Amino acid sequence: MTDKLPLWEAAKREMETYQFHAPAEVQPKWDVSKKIAINVAVSGRFDGTEHAPPTSIQNYIDAASSVIEAGACGVHIDFTWVTDDKGRRLDRDLPPIEAYSSVLEPLRKRFGNSFVANLNVLNGETFDICVSPAREGLAEVAPCAPGHPDAFMVPAIQALEACGVKPELAVHSSGEIELAKRKLIDTGILKGPYNWLILFGLPFSVGRSLLSGTSVNNTQDMTRHLFLMVDQIRQIDPTSVISVCAAGRSTLYMTTLATMLGLHIRVGTEDTPWKYPNSDERLKDNLEMFTMAKDIAGLLGRTPATADEYRTLIGKPARG
Repeated sequence: MTDKLPLWEAAKREMETYQFHAPAEVQPKWDVSKKIAINVAVSGRFDGTEHAPPTSIQNYIDAASSVIEAGACGVHIDFTWVTDDKGRRLDRDLPPIEAYSSVLEPLRKRFGNSFVANLNVLNGETFDICVSPAREGLAEVAPCAPGHPDAFMVPAIQALEACGVKPELAVHSSGEIELAKRKLIDTGILKGPYNWLILFGLPFSVGRSLLSGTSVNNTQDMTRHLFLMVDQIRQIDPTSVISVCAAGRSTLYMTTLATMLGLHIRVGTEDTPWKYPNSDERLKDNLEMFTMAKDIAGLLGRTPATADEYRTLIGKPARG
């Protein structure tokens, strides 16, 4: 109990025992998860240089194998706008089940269930063809943007939920977070735990498109957008699982900030060719980007989650 002293005597004694700071133990540990889920989007659609990301089915397999072997908990595979070395548009000229199976079968044979398959369900001449990879059990997680037209987006989320595939809400701006709340969460269509992918910072070519864009030209822009979007998601549900995608020029700056905030990350050459925001140096491959992100996480006191740890995090059963 503190002694009861008159003011001037108390002040005199305080100055005699003055210390600049309190003991270190007074400050509590920060609430930053030690585990970080690092997924890798191995597609690439920026150029056709010799260092271009996958342009053939085998390149997809090789790229995915390299990051799974290095410790990625999951891989995102997307064929949208990708032309392979045989001149085929992989999102149009091959049925989704055939295209995805040709990548996943050798990966499962080699790695079993030690990675989570995250597949787009955007392409196909009919709705049923679009969602066929989920219904056929190929996908464990599938991204879907709340800003896509309701006639596709709402039944797609319902189809994913019905077949046990975890929807990943890909939000490209703060407005899309509100769409997700109003159209999917408030209506009860989407089931918890909510799984979000913040994907902003890519340049857009038109003023109005299926997805609303953001302008991220420096670190301050990047930081403001990320803080705003994370805060909006936390207001909806503070227990939401949030991953942040390295996109556009921001690349590993965004990855570093997300890691510091205790969030999870998705890296890879699908959404950026750039190694750093302040140069034109390009990434060599997906493994290089994953290794950089993994090293940053280690320096910040976090270690990569396993596939089963990630499954548990997003509410899916472990698969051993």
